[in-house]
Order: sequence, then structure tokens, then C-alpha cells
Amino acid sequence: MPIGIIFGVLLTILAAYIHDSMVTGPAVTGQTTTQSRMLVNWDVAGQKWTSVKQSVQAGWYSLQNSTSKL
Repeated sequence: MPIGIIFGVLLTILAAYIHDSMVTGPAVTGQTTTQSRMLVNWDVAGQKWTSVKQSVQAGWYSLQNSTSKL
């Protein structure tokens, strides 16, 4: 059951990435009409992912230090 949930989340992220990589905005095409908008702001998502990784890493180091003192 958890494998299906993980697979679904990964499939959803992949579908959003594929959609966003195929979308071109008016700045690229030179048109003034709005075409299709991106689903995800990948710059913000990247910054949030970096923040999560740093938090997990800091927590891991803190856990290692507290267990090594025992």
C-alpha cells in the first residue's frame, strides 16, 4: 500500500514537470496572448527543497552528536 502512494506522488510530480517543460510563455514566443501557465514555480520548489535538506541534515548531525555522548 505505501508503495502505491509513493508511486502516485512521484507520477504526479513527473506529470507536472513534463507539462511545465512543454509550456512556452509569451516571452519566448513573442505573442501577447497568454497561452498555458506553468503548474509549478520550480525556482521556489528548488529553494524549499534545499531548505528541507539542510534542516534534515542539521537534525541528523544533532542526533548523531547527542547519541555519541551516551
